[in-house]
Amino acid sequence: MAGPVLVGVPHDHRPDVPRRAADLAARLGTDLVCVVVDEGAVRAGSGGVVPVDPDAGGDPRPEDEAGARAAVAGALRDSPVAWRLERTAGDPAAELARLADVHDAVLIVVGARRAGVRGWATHLVGGTVAGHLIHDQPRPVVVLPDVPAGAA
Repeated sequence: MAGPVLVGVPHDHRPDVPRRAADLAARLGTDLVCVVVDEGAVRAGSGGVVPVDPDAGGDPRPEDEAGARAAVAGALRDSPVAWRLERTAGDPAAELARLADVHDAVLIVVGARRAGVRGWATHLVGGTVAGHLIHDQPRPVVVLPDVPAGAA
């Protein structure tokens, strides 16, 4: 079996991104690794996740992981593809590339940046995750365009 398809789970937990990545994994005959990246934290030497803000205390936003797990499970409930969720922290592009290496992923899937002011501002300030991945690592990157409302 080829390495898994690795997908970045969007912060808004859009179900179409993991669902479409699972469809691609099924066509490739492989598994799916869904990755949640907490940009407000960093990876600790012990492998855990530590908040950037020391006043935040404890494990950063465990409800985010629970919400992501529930969203992915809901999105993939009818998928025949085996999947797992991994949580990490830091720069999303760097973490997706790192985990793609760890899992020997066949490719990386990300959603397109969101339309609107927030997506534009993110692009203006730091670029897109897809843009960084395309230029900084050797694996194929699939960028899923937004699905118009009612089309998915």
